[in-house]
Amino acid sequence: MGWRIYFSMGMEKIEKKMIEVKPNKEIQNLLIEVANLNKSGHLEKLEKILRKIILLDPNYYPAFFHLARLLEKAKRIPEAIEFYKKTLKINSSHLESMINLTNCYEDIKKFDKAIEISEKCCKLYPDKYEIHYNLGRLCHTKVIDLDKAIHAFKKSLAINNNFMFARISLGQVYKSQGNFNKAKKIFQKIIDTDVNKIRAYYEMAETLDTNEIKNTIKKLEVLENDDKQADKEKIYLYFAMGKIYEKINNYNKAFHYFDLGNKLKKKNIGSIDFKWEEKKFEALKKILKKFKTKNFGYQSSKPIFIVGMPRSGSTLIEQIISSHSEVFGGGELFHFTDFFEKVSIPKKNKNLIDVLDYINEKNFFDIGKEYVEEIEKISKKHKYFTNKYLSNVFNILLIKLALPNAKIIHCERNALDICLSCYKTNFTEGSEFSYSLEEIGNYYLEYKKQIEYWNKIFMKQILNIKYEDFVNNIEKETKKVLDFLELDFEENCLKFYKNKRSVNTASLVQVRQPIYKGSVNSWTNYKKYLKNLINKLNV
Repeated sequence: MGWRIYFSMGMEKIEKKMIEVKPNKEIQNLLIEVANLNKSGHLEKLEKILRKIILLDPNYYPAFFHLARLLEKAKRIPEAIEFYKKTLKINSSHLESMINLTNCYEDIKKFDKAIEISEKCCKLYPDKYEIHYNLGRLCHTKVIDLDKAIHAFKKSLAINNNFMFARISLGQVYKSQGNFNKAKKIFQKIIDTDVNKIRAYYEMAETLDTNEIKNTIKKLEVLENDDKQADKEKIYLYFAMGKIYEKINNYNKAFHYFDLGNKLKKKNIGSIDFKWEEKKFEALKKILKKFKTKNFGYQSSKPIFIVGMPRSGSTLIEQIISSHSEVFGGGELFHFTDFFEKVSIPKKNKNLIDVLDYINEKNFFDIGKEYVEEIEKISKKHKYFTNKYLSNVFNILLIKLALPNAKIIHCERNALDICLSCYKTNFTEGSEFSYSLEEIGNYYLEYKKQIEYWNKIFMKQILNIKYEDFVNNIEKETKKVLDFLELDFEENCLKFYKNKRSVNTASLVQVRQPIYKGSVNSWTNYKKYLKNLINKLNV
């Protein structure tokens, strides 16, 4: 969520900057080679030349910066970080290095470091509205410091009142808190003053009352007929209209627009290959044979993993759990495999399956320890913390080997309700499978196969929770969850809708109201459009 700022200086500009620093004659000659290699795309040779320049003049910071950019683009993030740091050691106020270093730390999930650099950048360059915005974005979506996020977005807007990304983000913060009236005022201001109104309408769609809907539809229809709208904007427009028509029970028109939005988004994504998850599953089975379920990982009982399909009721479950005084609701924090990147293996270009061929017991301990320590930086000293990164459902074995005492809650829901709900959602990132009913069905079947397997292996160590059961008897099911987590019952858990924590998922509106049954079997409203999906799932 949010627009990340990049320093995308073109190579010609970088070359110009390098010359402006007035290097010696030998380096000037090498810079000619740099320019030629930039044009030809010989990156390995370019890296060698830049390293040679650095040896000739260890204080020539443009070479450090150029090399860092090269390494970042090559996804060699740890190396890029080192060279950005070296650039800043020579030139401590180098703006471009600070921005890119912030992004690198974000890429490797070192959010505390990213924010530290971003805050320093804001102090050095107080009039740059993009930097304040970036700090706000990190605080909102990565470490859940909403007060700091609001302050940063307001600072950005104070410098540039027309900066739409900051205004949209400020509205999103209020929306994520459940302060819908405040959010709507901000989105309405965008509609009244900004040329680009579609994103604001999209953000408001679920919170419109009956009196607002008719007028909004008319305005969106005008925008729909505007041929100048880019595909990216049309996607938001179609999903907004789908949401609005669904609110007034016009399911035919709702599906029409959801379908348009999905097809347009799918055009920009391409087809999804599920072979990777299948290969990983087979690799995990080998790991299971090798290590069994030995208790050699990091012995912490703090982590609570909430896993399952998107739109399975997981946000509701986390909202209930995080309403407990001893639990920090982390939201979608980390994909657990992120922590396997540092495992040392002989291969240069490694993937997770390669890593699993070399992994050992100490690796699992270290991974578990690092995971807990990273989240403790933001969990405000709570006894437990949740991670609702749902695709960790494919990492259950890795979680149990690294963190044997971690609690895992698996959220279930009617298969057709899940799949349809995915199709109706314009996810901000990830879930690329969700823009085709066929691929949603394929993803669901792969997920179902794997969760059934791990349930057999770990049995009572995974708590399977059905959304429908929660809706029918919230108190009973809440007590079941708290018993599993070894937590005392607290009345606040039943008043989850009053919890002011930030919620940034597609369910943020639903979890701000008491439990309701309107989503159960909602797929029946669209039954005639789901025949192929019904056949695929055999339901």
